[in-house]
Amino acid sequence: MLWALSDARPDGLLTLEFPYFETEGVLFRETHTYVEHEEALTSPDFLSFNHGLGEIVTALMSAGLELVGLAEHDSIPSNPFGEEMESIGGGEYRLREKPLRLAASYTLQAVKR
Repeated sequence: MLWALSDARPDGLLTLEFPYFETEGVLFRETHTYVEHEEALTSPDFLSFNHGLGEIVTALMSAGLELVGLAEHDSIPSNPFGEEMESIGGGEYRLREKPLRLAASYTLQAVKR
């Protein structure tokens, strides 16, 4: 769900801008990545695909895997929204305001029996 949100807004509102379900992809242009570097990327265009949780679980089951655990978290190991997020230690960030309103990441465990 996190990747369906728009970029940080001056008014602090979280808004849905991008598709939650898989589509043909959304084209983005980013001159820098989450890794610190000084020079702009020479190829800043990239195509991003969002995959809903149901699609992911169904793909695992179709591959013969058994779901043994699924936990959602209010944090993520990067900061995609600048000042809208706060560091909670251990390299994790969560929404500064009302972090429990949105799952930011999840841990999925599956095994092949």
